[in-house]
Amino acid sequence: MKNKVERLDRRMVDLNNDLQNRRTNPDFAFEDIDSVDMSLKIIVNLKNYEDDENIEDGIYIYMDDTGKIINAEYFIKEDGEVTIISFDEEQLELIIELYKNVFTVNVD
Repeated sequence: MKNKVERLDRRMVDLNNDLQNRRTNPDFAFEDIDSVDMSLKIIVNLKNYEDDENIEDGIYIYMDDTGKIINAEYFIKEDGEVTIISFDEEQLELIIELYKNVFTVNVD
């Protein structure tokens, strides 16, 4: 884990340098970007149960640029705190099957 945190620290230095370059040179080309992939996050807010007025919950659905669901997570918001729970494989398959044709993506 320490190596990963150190790598993040190095990346943050690189990104800060990119920001400074962008500020001084509006035509800065971001030469250190290898590639860019796009994903969309859709937030599905679920209706509250009658006994849980102060709790909001739902599903974060992540789609690629073709509209394919690539991941999903369950979230609960309570008293300003958000908890995110990853679905297991079976739960994720259910979410994908349920929502696979509900949302469309049009990318120009």
